[in-house]
Amino acid sequence: MTEVQVTRWRKYGKDRLYVNAADGVRIGWLDYVSGERVLERPELSEAFESALAGQAPPACPTSASSVASPPPIPVQAPRPSGPVWVDLAQNKPGQAAREQALAQREEMRERSKVGTFLARALDVKTDERAWRVGADGEEAVGTQLASLDKHGWRFLHAVEVGTRGSDIDHVAIGPGGVYTLNTKTHRNHRVTVYDRAILVDGHKQPYLRNSTHEAQRASRLLTAACGFPVTAAPLIVVLCDELIIKRQPIDVQVIGRRDIALWLRKRPAVLTGAEVDAIWEYARRSTTWRG
Repeated sequence: MTEVQVTRWRKYGKDRLYVNAADGVRIGWLDYVSGERVLERPELSEAFESALAGQAPPACPTSASSVASPPPIPVQAPRPSGPVWVDLAQNKPGQAAREQALAQREEMRERSKVGTFLARALDVKTDERAWRVGADGEEAVGTQLASLDKHGWRFLHAVEVGTRGSDIDHVAIGPGGVYTLNTKTHRNHRVTVYDRAILVDGHKQPYLRNSTHEAQRASRLLTAACGFPVTAAPLIVVLCDELIIKRQPIDVQVIGRRDIALWLRKRPAVLTGAEVDAIWEYARRSTTWRG
């Protein structure tokens, strides 16, 4: 069992119990007021649960004039009824794709270390390469998005949706609204955009349909979690040698990687700061996206 440190923190009207690993890395916390539990390190869930199980519930505050009473007998704290969720704000851009790339690489190495070396050296089109290139693109877009933090925007990356391995590359929440970003990396290729189709070197891709579905699904999940209507709009962010936009699609915006930050910043304000905070509070919870 992992050695943990349990610390109680009371300030600003909050009363929380923080569980940290021996090296100080936070595993999660329990909110005594709301009963909410947040698990930031899923791989240490067993240590987290054991640490909470050994804690007594908080004693009720008493005034100075109240009659002194014997200290309460420590009992096992009841398990809070709220579901445990992982804070998706901890995810890094390209995280899911990078993990897939590493897994594919290990599989290749098990079959042939020499073959793996040659495939990477010769830039052979393998599943590992596809995941790796995708991760590179998402990381590049994440770097662009980071510049908007000071303008009231917040971002989630590699958001796993449902239980079948689907994920949204980036979710943007800010004054200009809520957007789902689908990153497409086609270096050394030409991407042409029409109102009803996206072509890579002349070959039609299903990007418009997939991005529309992704945004609609995000809208439903966020609306259900927040308790008020939330509409997510789809964006496709393209990394390529030549991006030609003949006509922008009706329901999906297609943007080059270097233009995405400025495009979002120029969106007219449709959400107040309080609305951004409210959506963000639920969007960052892994349970919101499980459906």
